[in-house]
Amino acid sequence: MPPSSNPALAAAAHPLLGAAFFVALGLYGVALLASLVRPPWGRPPLVAGLAVHLGATVGRGLLIAYLPLTNKMESFSAAALALALVIAAAWQPARLFVAPLLALVVGLLASALRFGLDLHYPVPPLRTIWYPTHVPLSFLAYAVWAAAAAAALVWTQRREAAWLRRVERLGLAGFGLWSLSMICGGIWGVVAWGAYFLWDPKVVWSVILWFHYASFVHVRFTPS
Repeated sequence: MPPSSNPALAAAAHPLLGAAFFVALGLYGVALLASLVRPPWGRPPLVAGLAVHLGATVGRGLLIAYLPLTNKMESFSAAALALALVIAAAWQPARLFVAPLLALVVGLLASALRFGLDLHYPVPPLRTIWYPTHVPLSFLAYAVWAAAAAAALVWTQRREAAWLRRVERLGLAGFGLWSLSMICGGIWGVVAWGAYFLWDPKVVWSVILWFHYASFVHVRFTPS
């Protein structure tokens, strides 16, 4: 049922919930500016923004009794939330590491808010356990790989072994998460579409991405 025919799903019906996303965006912006001035200062507003963002996301899920990943707004928001979680967990007080990642969080959440805050109930193909596992795992993999890329930027500048090890750990973690997401996605494909694999650009590029990082893991961990 579209929001227009169900007033309870309209953004106007939940002003505080909608405002929370703008508060989170503001806190992420503060974290970005603070990290540019002095990197350690960026973590408190990041954590505060993450808490508000997570709370607003949980609130949307409770309203539709489902994981809030039913439209473009929620997809961009989930990507921003996953990246914020990874930044907070893998935090390093290095400007070249945190600033690009925080800028990406701000860009993702700002893009999400451009699609509006109306809620939607999940369509039938989404009503399976495999979709709510496949998509979050995918976003977490993207976020971990983004952190690996940021760590690689720092390594190119400092050439410290610790940063190279961080790149390797993050790259391997992302590969593991992506592999799990592909397994769940394949099962979801059978449930929703009747096939593990379709010649769809998104599916094809998912496989290409898996082979890319599989090659990365192979080169890094196989003796030459």
